[in-house]
Amino acid sequence: MTNDLPIEQFMHRDLLQCGPDIAVGDAAQLMREAHCGSILVVDNGVLCGIWTETDALTMAWDVSDQLERPIRDYMSAPVKTIAATATLGESAHRMRVSNIRHMVVVNGGQKPVGMISQTDVIHHQGVEFFVHVREVGSVIQEMPLVLPARTQLVDARRQMVEQRCDALVVVDELADTTRYGIITARDVLRAVAERRLGASVGDLATFPLLTVSRSSSLFNARKLFHNHHIRHLGVSNDDGTVIGLLSFSDIMGSVEEGYIRELRAELRQQTEQLRISEAQVKRQSSITEAVLDALPISVMVKDSEGKILLANKMVGDDLGLPRDLIVGKPAQDFLQPDCILRHAEDDARARASGQTLVREIQRPNGQTLIEHKRAVNLGENSLLINASIDVSDWKRADALMVSSHHVLELIVGGAELPVVLNAICQRMEVHLPESMCSILLLEEDRLRNGASPSLPQGYVRGIDGVAIGPAVGSCGTAAFRGEQVIVEDIATSPLWKGYAGHPLKYGLRTCWSTPFFSSNRKVLGTFAIYFAESRAPQAADLEVIAHATHLASVAVERWQQIADLRRLATTDLLTNLHNRAAFFDRVQDELRRARRFEHDSVMLMIDLDRFKRINDEFGHGTGDEALRTFARVLRAQMREVDILGRVGGEEFAAMLPETDLAGGLEAAERLRLAVEAAEVPVLGGGVLSFTASIGVAAPRPGEALDRMVARADAALYTAKNNGRNRVESAEGDLPESA
Repeated sequence: MTNDLPIEQFMHRDLLQCGPDIAVGDAAQLMREAHCGSILVVDNGVLCGIWTETDALTMAWDVSDQLERPIRDYMSAPVKTIAATATLGESAHRMRVSNIRHMVVVNGGQKPVGMISQTDVIHHQGVEFFVHVREVGSVIQEMPLVLPARTQLVDARRQMVEQRCDALVVVDELADTTRYGIITARDVLRAVAERRLGASVGDLATFPLLTVSRSSSLFNARKLFHNHHIRHLGVSNDDGTVIGLLSFSDIMGSVEEGYIRELRAELRQQTEQLRISEAQVKRQSSITEAVLDALPISVMVKDSEGKILLANKMVGDDLGLPRDLIVGKPAQDFLQPDCILRHAEDDARARASGQTLVREIQRPNGQTLIEHKRAVNLGENSLLINASIDVSDWKRADALMVSSHHVLELIVGGAELPVVLNAICQRMEVHLPESMCSILLLEEDRLRNGASPSLPQGYVRGIDGVAIGPAVGSCGTAAFRGEQVIVEDIATSPLWKGYAGHPLKYGLRTCWSTPFFSSNRKVLGTFAIYFAESRAPQAADLEVIAHATHLASVAVERWQQIADLRRLATTDLLTNLHNRAAFFDRVQDELRRARRFEHDSVMLMIDLDRFKRINDEFGHGTGDEALRTFARVLRAQMREVDILGRVGGEEFAAMLPETDLAGGLEAAERLRLAVEAAEVPVLGGGVLSFTASIGVAAPRPGEALDRMVARADAALYTAKNNGRNRVESAEGDLPESA
């Protein structure tokens, strides 16, 4: 069978490579010149990443300068590899499960020896895989993304990423006609290579769009792909309206089904040989039974009356019965009552059509089966072959991958942390029916609520802020130990002693809690799963938990990094007050608010007196401590709503909302006295005292911020000139009675 041939017979042996420091745009140019959809990133002979057309599409770029950044910033790592001895069928499955188009082929020493792509798989899969009647319309999922030709490439790329598509239809409405074209990830790569980020999709699209009828077979579509060397086709109705796009990925989705067909072909060949002679039947029966038992599928053969003539070991395992109690009995004896009618109808359709009937079955226990039925005639006997394969693991893996992609897109898109954490919980609840998930974040040995979309809010409020410890429920214990804690029954668990009443009050019986960590193995929080009934986790549950904790780690650590960057950008590191830029940004916002609602506010400009003398006589270390001491005094004397900042070396400022000039002068005087009373330890013993001069100004109607600051500065210098350690008001601000 074609699927069993090793991929080393089909792989490309010429590998396109580049160094990690090459610019993204230059790498794209190399790929374009080589007509290659991917490039390997090699550093000192070591394979460290891969960059593909899909990466060019999904990377965040808006201006050409970003194309000059090194490719190491955008490459995918680690590289997905596959052994040269692997089969074509295995590579097709790996590509579909991982949602990738390229895989690096390695030898026994794990050295790259070639590359295999989705195109190679489709071209060498063998025409038998496509001969079976299946229409193009049966595999397209939804309407394609259609954009006007004038749309800018950056906007089109963003929409392609949001819609998770690698091609879109371009419509160009000319004066007397409308024409359709297509733009793909390869066209985006070309624009990157040519640094044409400002182009429109009409400049890059291929016209006209080559289409195929939705009623055409996949076999015909494959020939068009091959003959025109393309990876996408438009799909049209009988009236020529474009209703979808067909890609290699859509055909790849049928690889597993094709593999089953080939297995059934082998079975049909074995069945035909049964007619040769009774002696040959007896000789072959043991071989056939061994083959059937070795297959990863359930195989059953029924006669025209529905009696089971043959069943392999997997059928017996599925029913929990020995084979000798199955063979010879009507198949309906082993079916659930609500399934008998459906199976009877499917059997009749398969016998009447002469074609293979395929159906996806969803069992109550969560299993997903792909079932195939095919009627065959052996002489005067009409037999029905049933073959089914359990695809639950593939479905679950695909669903988890989709959920992970959704959450990662939120993270990359800059969504706020509560939004991301809620999305993680909600997605995992879909994979764990009847569950209620929560994420708690560790803050100074206490757990704070991060996300609990389905838990009762009364319960959430009760656990918010709980301290961690060796026996503090599931989450408190998991965070304390740094390891997973499984509690199947809260009512009897010693870890919940003294706490069980709270969850039981809200009908919560089971709680599994798993800590998640930063890159340096520091506990960031816990991911918990609650159920209303007592239960233990299964293997599939643990897989979901692993996905959730990984996503939570990525989300929280990225959020912390962003928060640190924001703090560094807006905070004076010595005093932890706002730096100059951040202070005046906040003040500008406050002035707008005060003017809109006609509220008072007042500005204080503050300077430490003779600060240079402190540095000269006692050293810069003492000077820094004096600045920190002043910052502490300033925070202690001001309100939480007041805006405080360090705007120069020893110069500070404060904006007091909802405060008139008289109140500002009182606050300034309290601050002056508090500074005068403050003391700074001096190296070698003793203490240092210092004073501050303060200028006060209230904003005038329509006055610009810089003008108000200048008046406050003028008042400050008046205080300096009048002997320091004083508070002065800006000229003209004091009322006449003052």
